[in-house]
Amino acid sequence: MKYIFGIILLISFVYAGGQTICDADSDCFYIPDTSLASERLPALIILSCTGATERDIDSVRLIGDSLRIILATCHESRNHRNVFLNDRDIMKTLEKLLTDYPTDPSMVFIYGFSGQGVQALMALFKHPNSFKGVISACGHTGAMSTAQWFRLADKRIYLISRKKDWNLDENRLMHNLFISNNVRDTMLITPGKHAPATSKELLNAGIWLLNIPALDK
Repeated sequence: MKYIFGIILLISFVYAGGQTICDADSDCFYIPDTSLASERLPALIILSCTGATERDIDSVRLIGDSLRIILATCHESRNHRNVFLNDRDIMKTLEKLLTDYPTDPSMVFIYGFSGQGVQALMALFKHPNSFKGVISACGHTGAMSTAQWFRLADKRIYLISRKKDWNLDENRLMHNLFISNNVRDTMLITPGKHAPATSKELLNAGIWLLNIPALDK
């Protein structure tokens, strides 16, 4: 496993050449170079506590190139805003992904940290036909009441927490709930305090969500 990150970065240079497009809503979309393949690609919507921007894509675009995954930001979704307005704008970003970019509609994922990790989980729970899975970093149980277990049987949930994260116990609780309700999930606990996922953590989460076993060898 220790060589995976270096191998992935090497692969990314082979596929480098994608482009970022930002629209009037300040949503941004990074599309890897598609000249090497004609198939539709998986996609990851990125949320931020202060509203995701092009900078959020720039920090992880190598993951987009390496995993051949479209990256998108939902700018309007943020903390201290009505969660249903956030959800509306996430779905608006998703609609643009599916309409304007070569996105595989069966392989759309969503990532958020802290309050936006909860928002990402809520998006999956409310719209299980629209999302395949979620990465939630240091979130809490605020969205769990919206989960309908029978609709999550084929979903994938990647939880990230820290040993000193104030939401660690809630992440453990969510992990146990997913296990007991036969939802496919995994949980990563690292040293440190409440903090967003690192690029390496997002890379490993993407490998797990996309089910790419070859990269583990």
